[in-house]
Amino acid sequence: MKIQAIYTDGACSGNPGPGGWGTLVVFEDGSVHEMGGGDRQTTNNRMEMQAAIAALEYLKATGQTQPIPLYTDSQYLINGITQWMNGWKRKGWTTSSGGAVLNQELWQRLDALNSRQIQWTYVRGHAGNAGNERCDAIARAFAQGQVPHLQQIGPVS
Repeated sequence: MKIQAIYTDGACSGNPGPGGWGTLVVFEDGSVHEMGGGDRQTTNNRMEMQAAIAALEYLKATGQTQPIPLYTDSQYLINGITQWMNGWKRKGWTTSSGGAVLNQELWQRLDALNSRQIQWTYVRGHAGNAGNERCDAIARAFAQGQVPHLQQIGPVS
């Protein structure tokens, strides 16, 4: 089965506070694979990043090489991966103001998983996009300490 699109989202109750993340992988035949998780003390940005890491790990495990749009409502995530990353690496993981890059370990994991295959695409949150809304619901459930029912197609073959 070929992946058609990936959606990711993160949520946090308080920032920092309990958080959750959700990922929706949509296949060309219409089937889906949902993933999610949470952390008792985190930030919204970390959860947005964790959702993308899970998505990219899943994609890598499939061996699929066709371009895939990854939809997120996090401008922090998109800007970090598409605009800021190279500068951070050149400057030894410091920001333009000289401070340490926050969430460096997660950025490094994203950098290792990222490729030209991924089409980082911004989608406005809470605007009726079904994939984004589903990821938001998964993320919010985990942030509230609940475990939502996740549709899963089974292990990646």
